[in-house]
Amino acid sequence: MRVLFMGTPEYALSSLRAVSAEHEIVGILTRADKPNRRGNKVEFSPVKVFALEHGIPVFQPEDMKDPALFEELKALSPDISVVVAFGMMIPDAIIDLPKYNTINLHGSLLPKYRGAAPMQYSVLNGDCETGVSIMYVASRLDAGDVILSKSVPLGENETYGEVHDLLADLGAQALTEALTLIVSGEVTRTPQDEAKVTFAPSISKEECVIDWTLPAATVHNRIRGLSPIPGANTRLPDGKLLKIYRSEKVSGEYAGEPGEIVGLIKKKGPVVMTGDGAVCILSAKPEGKREMPGFEIVNGHYLNVGDRL
Repeated sequence: MRVLFMGTPEYALSSLRAVSAEHEIVGILTRADKPNRRGNKVEFSPVKVFALEHGIPVFQPEDMKDPALFEELKALSPDISVVVAFGMMIPDAIIDLPKYNTINLHGSLLPKYRGAAPMQYSVLNGDCETGVSIMYVASRLDAGDVILSKSVPLGENETYGEVHDLLADLGAQALTEALTLIVSGEVTRTPQDEAKVTFAPSISKEECVIDWTLPAATVHNRIRGLSPIPGANTRLPDGKLLKIYRSEKVSGEYAGEPGEIVGLIKKKGPVVMTGDGAVCILSAKPEGKREMPGFEIVNGHYLNVGDRL
């Protein structure tokens, strides 16, 4: 098929490569270029880099409702549009433009976790499985009919970053299967059960601050659910920020106040008391320093038994 692809970050590349291996990409829409962290150089999105490398027409609209954009896309005569982490609302006219309409890869088992952060929430909530869904794009957010879903088990120590990479590959596989069903005419549309809908909105800065009064399992899930970005954080005794990227729940009898360093585990790191149980910090980054293993946090005298986060 002639495919119009819409996507922006690294996550979308696996799908773009998989789709381009079996179909013709006639155009790519991606977000506008942005300056790098230092602000002295403009960075292209990974999807734009792919488009330039393969000579594919690329569009970076500021206004998706621009009539001129619609006419340019119409001239491409796409059979279908594929959306993967595009990051912009798509007007109905563009959704309905291709012969087979527009489909989207979503990082959850819909109707669970509609919204911007489905992968983070599956980890934050301690789910035992996660997955992807391929759905038709509808005017309401992530509410379209589902073509197919694929699930995978989710371990209790996996981070958001690991889930992100796993689902990028799983999503690419699911997309190619969905396109095959559409081409063959064997595709089915399953409406989502509105009674089972849950949402996964964007993560706020406030949600990144660790509340040590919560149970150990909740604290552990927050750390791994926000790792590596945006990163769960707390304050060292001197007031400086400490971002924590990996932890583990620990057994044993510990006593202390929430946030207190109540022990040290050799070759691992400091043990922090929570509202119910304790966790060991396995990897963290003190403000102004590099990310380091938990035991280096202790060896560097950033934390000692009796300190309070």
